[in-house]
Formats: sequence, C-alpha cells, structure tokens
Amino acid sequence: MKKIISGLPVLAVIVIAELIATSGFAAEAEDTLQEVIITAQRRAENLQTVPISVSAIQGAELERLQISTTSALAQFTPSLHIYAETIGSEFYTIRGIGRTSEDLSADPGVAVFLNDIYLPRQAEANLGLFDVERVEVLRGPQGTLYGKNATAGAISIATRAPTENLSGYADVTFGNYGRVNVDGAISGKISEGVLGRLAFDSENRDALYHNITTGDTANNIDRQGVRGTLAFTPSEPLSITAALDWQRGVQHGNLKSIFTDVPGTLYEFFAHNPFTGNPRPGITPQTQGSNPFDVTAGANGGQGLETYGAMLNVRYRMQGFDFVSITGYRHETDYSVEDDGRTPEIGAYSTSNEHTWSASEELKLVSSTSNGPGSANRLSWTTGLYYFHEQGSKLAGILYDVVPFSGIVYFDQSLRTNSLAAFADVRYRILDRLSATAGLRYTTERKSFDVNAYSIAVPGEAGSDGSTPFLDNGNFMTASSARWNKVSPRFVLDYQFENDVFAYASYSEGFKSGGFAGEPSTPPNVEFQPEEVKNYEVGVKMEFLERVRANLSAFYSDYSNLQLQTFDANGAPTTGTADARSKGIELEVAAHVTANLSANLGLSLTDPTYKNYISVLPAVGTTFDRSGQTIGEVPKHQFNATFDYRISLGAAGALNIQPDLVSIGRTITEFGSLWSPAYTKGDLRVLWTPLSNHWNLALWCQNITNELYYTGGGPVSKYNTDRVRVGLVADPRTYGLTAHFQF
Repeated sequence: MKKIISGLPVLAVIVIAELIATSGFAAEAEDTLQEVIITAQRRAENLQTVPISVSAIQGAELERLQISTTSALAQFTPSLHIYAETIGSEFYTIRGIGRTSEDLSADPGVAVFLNDIYLPRQAEANLGLFDVERVEVLRGPQGTLYGKNATAGAISIATRAPTENLSGYADVTFGNYGRVNVDGAISGKISEGVLGRLAFDSENRDALYHNITTGDTANNIDRQGVRGTLAFTPSEPLSITAALDWQRGVQHGNLKSIFTDVPGTLYEFFAHNPFTGNPRPGITPQTQGSNPFDVTAGANGGQGLETYGAMLNVRYRMQGFDFVSITGYRHETDYSVEDDGRTPEIGAYSTSNEHTWSASEELKLVSSTSNGPGSANRLSWTTGLYYFHEQGSKLAGILYDVVPFSGIVYFDQSLRTNSLAAFADVRYRILDRLSATAGLRYTTERKSFDVNAYSIAVPGEAGSDGSTPFLDNGNFMTASSARWNKVSPRFVLDYQFENDVFAYASYSEGFKSGGFAGEPSTPPNVEFQPEEVKNYEVGVKMEFLERVRANLSAFYSDYSNLQLQTFDANGAPTTGTADARSKGIELEVAAHVTANLSANLGLSLTDPTYKNYISVLPAVGTTFDRSGQTIGEVPKHQFNATFDYRISLGAAGALNIQPDLVSIGRTITEFGSLWSPAYTKGDLRVLWTPLSNHWNLALWCQNITNELYYTGGGPVSKYNTDRVRVGLVADPRTYGLTAHFQF
C-alpha cells in the first residue's frame, strides 16, 4: 500500500486563504450561527447547554456530504468508527469501544435509535439515511436515559415530520460507475388535524470488483426504501405520530482484496492444512494483484438485508409535565455468503442467514417547564419504564475442505430476550447558574439461547464425509439461559457562565448484558459476562460573537468484561472479554468566518488500551498477551474539515464551493498486525442555486485525488500475519451531478 500523500490539503488551505482575503475578514459579517436543538436528554434543548459530548448533523448537511448510510457518519464525526464490510459483522465503536462479535446473542455497544425506537441488530442499524431531520451521535455511556447496550454511546436518528402546508422535494443523481440515485418526499395536510408525509429512496451503482476465476462482477449497490408518517392532533393536549418504514438492499458478490507489505507474500491459510502445516494439494495461494478490484475467488458470494418496522408516539400534555408513550416494532432478515479461501479453488467459505423481530414499549413522564438561569423553576425531570422483547434465529455455516476434514458444519441458533428497566433523571438548579443532575436506571434482562450443531458432506464432492474440526465430539444440541441485573447511575455538575460558556463534569455508567458463544465446538454453551463501564468526563461549550462555536471534551472510561470478537482454536468466530480503558479528547468547531464563508472542524485523539486481555489467533496453541496494548480496529486520531464559500452571481443566483477533508489514523488488529493504513482523502462539491430557489444543481467529486485506501481488514491465519491481510477497498474517485427540485 503506497503512502498516501495528497495535494488536496495544501490546495484547500491556499484556496480558503484566498477566499478569506478577497472576502474581507470583517466584523460586520451578517451571518450568525443558528441555534441547534437536540433531544440527547430525551427533551428538546439547545446543543450548547447539554452536558454531553454530542455531534448533531442536520439533514441538509447529510445530503451535502452524501452521507447515505449510518456507516458513512464515521468520517465526519469525532471518535466514531464504523467498519461495515459484510452484513452481520459490522463493527461500531465510539472512543475505541463498542464493537461486537458475530454471535447472535452478542449485543452492540453503540446503541442505534430510529425515531426513539431501538434497532437491536447492527446489520439493520447500518440502514440507508433518507429524508432525515437530524442525526445525533452521543459519546460515552448513556445507560440512564438510553439503557442497555449504550456502553460506548448512542446514535439517534430523527426523520422529518409531516408539514401543515403542501411541500415536497426530489433529488436525482447520475454518476460514474453507473450510479443512479433517486429520493424525495411529499408532505402536507390530509384532513383537519391529520398531517402526512411519504418519503422514498433508491440507490444503484455498478459493481466495482471483478472475480477473475468466475468472470463475475461483485460489490454493487442496489438499495431501496420507503417511509410513511402520519401526525394526529385529536385535541389540544394530545398529539399522536405513527410511522411505517421498509428498506431492502441486495449486493451481488461479496469479495475482498489481498494486501501485502512485502511484494509477493502469499495469503496462505487455506493453502495449508492448519492442523499439520503441510501444503494442500490442488490449492493455489494468491498474493496482492496490480489492480485491487481484480480478485480471485472460487465463489462470488453475496449479501442482502430486508428490514421494516413501525413506531407509535403518543404525547399528552398536562400541567407542568407530559405523558409520553413510545411503541416500536422491528423486523430484519439478512444473509451473507463469502469465500474465505481467496483461491481459485473452493476450499472454505462461510454463510449466515439471520431472522429477528423485536417489540418495545417506553412509558415516561417528562417535565415541561424550563429551569435555565433566570427562570423561577429550579427543577426538571424525566422518569419512566421500558420493556424490550426480541426473538431471533441464525443459521451459520462453515465449509472446511482440508484433509482429513471434508464437510460443512452448521450452527442453528435461536435467541429469546426479555428486558425490563425503570429510570429517572433529575436536574436541579442549585444556584442561578449552577445545576446538578442525578440519574438512575435499573435493568433486568434474561436471555435464552439454543444451538443445534451438525455437519454434512460437501454437496457434489466425491469422498466428502461431513467430517469437520469444528465439532470436537460430533453433532449436539444444547440450551442455556441466564439473567443479569444492573443499576446504572449518572451524576453531572454544570455551570452556565455569562459569556456564552457552558462547562460540565460528569460521571456515568453503562451496561451491556452477557450472552453465549454462538458456535461452540462442544456443549454446553460458553457464557460471557456482562460488559460494564465507568466514565469520567469534563467538557466546555463556547460561543463567540454568535459566529464561532467550539465544543471540547476530555474523558476517561474504565471497562470490565469488554466484549469483542475473537476466534477459537479452529478459526470459528466467538466472543471474548477483556478489561480495558479508553481516554482522549474531542473538539468540534463551527464558524461563520465571513458572511459568505463557513467552516466546520472535527478532531478526536483516542487512546484505548487493554488492561488485561489474552487474544487467540485461529491456529492451535497461538495466543497473544495484549495486556497494555492498543485496542484493535480503532484509529488513534480522526480529523475532518468542511468548508462552504458562497459567491453571489447577481441575477444568475449563487454558487457554493464546498471542499471537504478527512484524515484517519492507522489501525491494527487484535493480534498487533496492521488492520488498515492511515489515509487522507478529499471531496469537492460545487452547487449552483438560481434566484427562484425552487431547484439547484450540484457537481460533485468524492475521493478527488483517487486515493487507494481501505478501512479495515486483518489476517485470519498463522501464516504471514505481519505481512498480509484481506480488506474491502474504499470507492475510488467518483463524480456526478445531482439535481434538486422542491416546492
């Protein structure tokens, strides 16, 4: 992998400096920062007075940055890292913590919510973002108000609400690699007291990968979605919002590239018998090719996801407080097939088919009177009950064709989860500008988990007897269940200074329930313990002259039983636990430099470290003591910068020049080898808006310098682990035209 050196950062600095100089960097600039309202504490509040480190990205900015999936948020959000190359194996981390394993009973550490409804499956959580009002990324454990599985933080997605007046929009995008995207919405009054909104999205792009063995192409984009929302106001104090949504995505082919640090190094795991070390006859190991999108695989594979759900939000306004009921239902089905051998011959592949559904109910009382400085009221509070139920099944299969083994092993898993919580969060203004918050959540959760493990012969292969190294004592069935209880507190002190400076110090805890190994080699199921975290944080939020906003936070998080993906001695993925800590700082700046120039900067420096952890490489007897080492799959630094410069064209309208820059540090695997190199990439968008303001055109180019980079990949063998890995290459330079129409 070449060292990534881009001329774009230098060019951007020159251009921006010239723009500032010609604009007249003057105090009389008319533009000011707009107030940002968020619901991070489950009530509408100003971003600058919420004692949480949180990023809020508005819908218009999501569209400008072409963020069309949850995983794409990571490049423009400090401390957020999402690696989502294959359905069912998505890794979400905030501040270096949160990634999960592929076990059905393992939960993510970053909780994702769609209109306040929890999305329990990370495959489902990596959904398409369309017609979105706002995305909030809350950093640090959110156990009191958001509940279990928010040990690292939470991502809250709020879609656009129906409008009183008839309105709508449509976006049409054409780009290289056959990209055709169409999305839009229509909204308005249906009848007296009833508003409606219908939004849709369709994204298509040709495959980028080519399978040399089969001649097939792979890794295209084919995704559609639709969402309908109704808002009722039967009476003055009562409001009801109901929504239905559906999304589907299918990817033909599921390929990755081989990368080597030493030219010619072979990826040799499945070219050897991992139990004897002897070469396998008839298997041709591969190395990195001249074109990373041309790969060799015996099977093309593929993956897909379908998800749908419903939401019902009922709010009744009373004297001094609101009663709120939030009812949710989610369903998801996904599949994945991947050739793990990376050879022309089919020597190993894995399959996964998962089906889950969940239902949730939250009942809460929320005070409605402000208790900010200068108000007569000193107390604000939230209290409630939460219930969550999930059922699911997963059929995981592994083909292993290595003498003396020749068979496919299946782990047919089923899960049933019931979780109940009670919570309260109270903020009291001690002095006019000094306030204290105390929160508490009690969670009790029970999981029941069954596994039916069996093997069969490889279909169509003479001599295959179904034998496998993954079942030590043959086929078996087993069932396990466990209950975990946790009290999660939160304490905050905050002070509002007179000069638009807000400071806070907080202590919070988070909880993620335990679970069971999804692919055990022998009964009984291996249980892993709940993950718990204690977080200490200080922060300051500042505004200057209504034109500059700067938010800075520093944190220290202490984890026990941190859940993460590892492997057993035979190479099957499983869940391990470790004690760890993470510390760092985060900075976000938004500024109107002049009336025509605005800028946004984001930076995070994260140091996540194992305190006690022994990792296992997929080879018999190969372990690594990772205690004191950096947690894998997490970059230590992330930086992003976005600019918007407006040029008036008089009667022809206006032109907006919008360059963006992203820089991500190198990451390593759990075994200490390279996971992905550091990279820097830039995007550019030029937007023309006529005076009518009913439509506009945008020319855009992403990865403008055509940098070759990948966001993750690692060794899965004991051969050449320090020199060779597999990973999914990020998109090369892409460009196109987007037309936006609105009424």
